[in-house]
Order: sequence, then C-alpha cells, then structure tokens
Amino acid sequence: MSKVKLFNEGDIILTNPAEGFWGIAVVLSEREKTEKYHPMCHIAITPIICKHKIEFSELKIEELKPLEFKRVYALKNVEEFSKIETCIGVYTRRNKENIEIIGSINPKIVYDGPLPFEPWHDLEITWPLYGDTNESLGREAYITWKRQQTETEN
Repeated sequence: MSKVKLFNEGDIILTNPAEGFWGIAVVLSEREKTEKYHPMCHIAITPIICKHKIEFSELKIEELKPLEFKRVYALKNVEEFSKIETCIGVYTRRNKENIEIIGSINPKIVYDGPLPFEPWHDLEITWPLYGDTNESLGREAYITWKRQQTETEN
C-alpha cells in the first residue's frame, strides 16, 4: 500500500465538486501530527468554477480569495433563514482521494487572518472541523455558481 500524500501550506488544489466542473481550493496552513490529532490544515474554497480542468497558468493569484457562501437553513418549526460563511475549514492533511495539486503559492495572498485549529467557543474566529477531504471538496463554490446561473436566467 502506498503512503498517503499530505497537503502542504500553499498547495493549490484542483477540485471537482460536480460532474464536468472544476474549482480551486488553497491550503492556508499546516500543522504536524500531534498525540491527539492527525496532521491538520486549513483549506479555503475559492469561488472559481469552470467547465474545464483549470491550469495553474490560468489563475490570477492576486484574485484568489475565500468564497463567501450563503448557507440556507430550513429547520422544523423555524422560519427559513440564512447566514454568510467564509469557506475556510480545518481538514486533515491526508490527501486520501489523491486530489490533484496544480501549484503552490504564498497562502497569505488568499487569506491573512487568524487560523486557529481548535473550535473553542471563546475564540473570536473559529473554523469548522471537516476531517479528511473528499470528492465533494468545493461543493459550496459549485452551489454558489449554480445559484448565480439561476438568478441570471430569471
């Protein structure tokens, strides 16, 4: 069995969040394995969605920013509501799905704010814990793109 590759700070990940669509995510940080946790990293999903595999040379690095995603909640006995989330999450660095890395950049260009790993409630900023990446990485960017297409048609 081959060793699982790890994501590294600055990696540009080519996502494939839906059949026939590709996007970009960026590894913002990395932390080595600890006694309690696997090696971890922060990954930012960008709003980029294309109908072709994106090449590193196509990217405008200075325009890579985390997606601001509108998450809609429909809970029983509660009026539907939504909130805007910055699409940064804490993942393991294990690239089990062998997701393609197309380049590397200085991740501070994408996001230069706090990146705590622990989701302690007393922190001003926390990021959700997601575990290992999977084939749906970047799904929020695809959903946002799809919503924009629908709004344009209406």
